[in-house]
Amino acid sequence: MPSALPSDTSTTISKSPPEPASAVDIIITLAINPENKEQVEANLLKAGEWIEKNEPGCLQWEVFYLEATGEMVLVERFNDLPTARKYHPENRKKDGMIDGGLKWANEIVEKGWLSQEPDIKVLSRRGGFGLRKWQ
Repeated sequence: MPSALPSDTSTTISKSPPEPASAVDIIITLAINPENKEQVEANLLKAGEWIEKNEPGCLQWEVFYLEATGEMVLVERFNDLPTARKYHPENRKKDGMIDGGLKWANEIVEKGWLSQEPDIKVLSRRGGFGLRKWQ
């Protein structure tokens, strides 16, 4: 019986560096007005570039688009909960830290590009394994 796996074994998968057991993920779902999809996406990508350069405690920051619902989903991973609290927009806004990443995010809300308030969920890791990378 033929194998369902490809016969080429030159591509292997290896684990990325170990992630801290205390890693915290924040999932943000943005309900976007359809006419503003491009503006929201552009702003989120600018925010991500800024965050990658300026927030060392943010281990992962990705934007996804859900075609079926027209929503954008942000996935952020931080070293731990104190780091997530330090860098996350709600806290930076309270502390008056309007920086590059937050500036782009604020514009999305201020210009009315969302059809409802962002849905923010903070997840605490319970098991599994982190991202793998192709070699």
